Amino acid sequence: MVASERLEPDSFVRGLDPSLRQADGTRLAPHVAAKLPADTVGAGGVAAGVHLAMVGDASSLILGMRAVGKTTTPAPTVADMFTVWCGDRVVAHAPVVDQVVIELPRRAADDVIAVYLPEATSTLVTWVQAGGGELRPAPSGPRWVAYGDSITQGWSVSDAGRAWPSVVARELGLDLVNLGFAGSARGELPAAIQVSESGADLVTLSWGTNCWSSIPTDVNQIAETMRLFLTVVRQGLPEVPVVVLSPIVRPGAETEPNRFGSTLEHLRDALEATVAAMALADDHLFLVPGRELVQQQDLVDGVHPGDTGQLALAAALTPVIRNALRPTL
Repeated sequence: MVASERLEPDSFVRGLDPSLRQADGTRLAPHVAAKLPADTVGAGGVAAGVHLAMVGDASSLILGMRAVGKTTTPAPTVADMFTVWCGDRVVAHAPVVDQVVIELPRRAADDVIAVYLPEATSTLVTWVQAGGGELRPAPSGPRWVAYGDSITQGWSVSDAGRAWPSVVARELGLDLVNLGFAGSARGELPAAIQVSESGADLVTLSWGTNCWSSIPTDVNQIAETMRLFLTVVRQGLPEVPVVVLSPIVRPGAETEPNRFGSTLEHLRDALEATVAAMALADDHLFLVPGRELVQQQDLVDGVHPGDTGQLALAAALTPVIRNALRPTL
C-alpha cells in the first residue's frame, strides 16, 4: 500500500456550525454556550452527527488522532469508536487510538465515505491520509440545522449515524448540523440565536418532551417559548424552510400531569397549536405531528426510539424535508 501525504483534517469535517472547528470540542458557539444551562452545554460536547466526509478511490484511510476526554451524555447504546459508512451501510469500525488504518470497500470514486466520530470520548482527528489511491473532501450539500433533544441527538441507536437526522441527510445529500442535546433542549432562546446565525438552508425543531420532565412547564409557557424561538429563527433566516416535529409518544408522560398539571399530551397540543397558527402567515413553516410516528414497542426504554423507531422518523420526515427544499435539491 502506498500512502499519500498527511492532510489537514478540518476540510473533511462535517456536522459543525460554520463558526466552529473540531478542536473546539463542542457543537455550541461560545457566545451561545455562555448563556445556556449546564446540561445543554455538557451535551454539546458529544460529537453527535460530526463526521469526516470524503470521496476518492483510496483502498484505505489512515487517521491520526488524540483522545481529549470523556463526554457527559453520549448515547449509551453506541460503542466508543469511529463508525465508517459508505452510502447507506456501515462498512467498518475503528478504535480510539493514536493511529488507525481503516480498510475501505470497493466503490465508485464519487461514493461518499462518512467517518462518524466517537460520542463517549471527545476525540481530535489530527491528520488524514489515503492509502492506495486518493481521498478528497466530499462536496457540500445544503446546510440543515436540526435542533432537538436526545431523540435528535441519536439516543439508543446501535451505531453513530443511525439517528433519524443522519439517515435523512444521507438520503437527500444534506450537510447536517445536529444540535440535539440529550436531557435538555427545552427551547432555550440562546440556542435559537445559534440556529438563526447558522446560515442554514433548512431548519428542523423537535423538542418538548423534556419540558414535561427535566425542567417541567405548563401549556402557556411552552406555547410562548415556541413562539419566541421561531421568532428568533425568523429574524436570521426569514425565508428558510422550518419543519417542526412535535414530541413523539412517551407512554409514562402522555396522561401523567407534571408538577404544573400539564401532561405531555397537553404540551404537545400547545406546541402544535402555536406552530399551526404561525404557519398561517408563514408559507415556509411546516408542522409534523409526532404522536403517532413511532410505535411504543420501538422505544428502547419507554422514551427513546431504537434503530427501528429512528428509521420510522426518517421515513416520515424525508418527504416533508424533500418537499420543503424542492427549489434547492
